[in-house]
Amino acid sequence: MNSWFKIIALSLLLVFTSGKAQDKLVIGEKQNLFSKVLNENREIWIHLPKTYNDNTINPAKYPVIYLLDGEINFEYYTGLTDFIARTPYADIPECIVIGIKNTERTRDLTPTKAQKKSPVNPNITLFADSGGSENFVKFIQEELKPFVNKNYRTQDYSVLVGHSFGGLFAINTFLLHPDYFNAYVANDPSLWWDNKVTIKRTKEYLEKNKNFPAKKSLYVSQADNEEQQKNWNSDMTQAIEEFKGMIEKNGSLNYKHSFFEGETHGTVSYPGNYEALKFIFKGFRTDIKQLAKNPKLLEEDYKKFSEKMGTDFIPSEAYLNVVIKFMKSNGFKEPETYFMNLKDNYYPEQ
Repeated sequence: MNSWFKIIALSLLLVFTSGKAQDKLVIGEKQNLFSKVLNENREIWIHLPKTYNDNTINPAKYPVIYLLDGEINFEYYTGLTDFIARTPYADIPECIVIGIKNTERTRDLTPTKAQKKSPVNPNITLFADSGGSENFVKFIQEELKPFVNKNYRTQDYSVLVGHSFGGLFAINTFLLHPDYFNAYVANDPSLWWDNKVTIKRTKEYLEKNKNFPAKKSLYVSQADNEEQQKNWNSDMTQAIEEFKGMIEKNGSLNYKHSFFEGETHGTVSYPGNYEALKFIFKGFRTDIKQLAKNPKLLEEDYKKFSEKMGTDFIPSEAYLNVVIKFMKSNGFKEPETYFMNLKDNYYPEQ
């Protein structure tokens, strides 16, 4: 009996551990895309929302976030977007995240050719491969975006997110190609680059256009950077402050600047990206308890939000299911019926 018991127990253990080994938490997939513009292969990391493959609801479309420095930011950023998009507390819609892995970072993210001699060794030239950002943004706009739109269910709303040189790239893209994205995020951007060439471009833009494009958003974070006491990054701090003054003085842009005390250049992206998402999608959250009192409030809120964003947004089927369940479990019969009808209007049965 003992031998049989041991055999059965061992068999069950093997089945359990085998099954357990097969359970994986997957946050994304890798795709390779050859770029004719850049004449090289680019690796792209894709994160899909939790409801993307849910076969209990109708296939939905999602906003897309293009995340620079993908190999550094992808893991935490995808968890962040999932967390603040969870119902019924969602501050943002569920989003597809496209992480772009670097090959030649300085080349791709800097707007001009800026060669500097190393302060340590004057025989070494810094940033010799710089100045390729126009090619890189062309790759994103003409090759990467069509690839993503073809292969995934995307909504007509996109965000560009960058840090340091990536933040510099985001702001330059906003100035030169504002229609490429709906919102831009620049965490501690390297606006000191090439004698503050981007500051000059901003002045020129405002002199020519007077105002920034309507229904666009720009978020800039700034790190405390204790290193500035050692004059390590005083140029960066001054340039960001100068840019902030110019933007806020104009007042025509949906703009926010956040200063993070105690954060360094290397850590500011995490709190910056959280605040950026909440800022860009401000107005998305609805109060489910208030909906019980006034069911029409949901459509009113989404109408206001869509007008602000310049793109049509409607309540997701997943969220409507949560609302209907809430109304049913709390005995709100009339609101329950209202939202069931609303769901049928938005998502008729196939």
